[in-house]
Amino acid sequence: MKKMIGLATLLLLVLSFLAADAQKEALESLDAAKAFLTKGDYAKATDEMNYAQSKISEIMAEDLLKHIPEKPEGFTFESKEASSLGQAGAIIASANAVAAVGHYSKGNSTFDITITMGGAVGQAGSLMSGLASMFGGMATGTTQVRVKGYTGTQEFDKSSQSGSITLKVGEKISVIVSGDDIKSPDQLKALAEQIDLALLEKSF
Repeated sequence: MKKMIGLATLLLLVLSFLAADAQKEALESLDAAKAFLTKGDYAKATDEMNYAQSKISEIMAEDLLKHIPEKPEGFTFESKEASSLGQAGAIIASANAVAAVGHYSKGNSTFDITITMGGAVGQAGSLMSGLASMFGGMATGTTQVRVKGYTGTQEFDKSSQSGSITLKVGEKISVIVSGDDIKSPDQLKALAEQIDLALLEKSF
């Protein structure tokens, strides 16, 4: 037990140092961008600003990771990771998008919680919820669902025993809970309810 606490403390220290380094690099790049702008070198100024943005995205991704539940009741937490989508995000007009993903299991079932923020990625939840509202129950296996006061779209394919819940939280945050080898979409909702959605919205 003491060993686990020690490892957790070490991990927190490492993460705090990484965040501090990223912040330092972002500030240095912004200073460099200002200098290049003064000289009229706009190409280099743009490069520095893009690098600063990538470092800010790294910090935001780590902050987003804190909202992935690690002790979900009734589920086994497997792992989690966070990243800036960078160039991959730029392809869908979301160069500043960041994502945090948590992986879980329950018996033979596997689940993912994906939280994205920024650009078109974060707005995807709003789009999907809006389409579901327009077409109501027309799409097979697609319904509206409410989780802790937040409205979203639930999809469930009984034949493949897979599904997802997509929630829009705030202006640019999307939460997607997906599962495979599940017998009921209620399992998705049970996991989604363990995310502190109000705190997530307030934090960003």
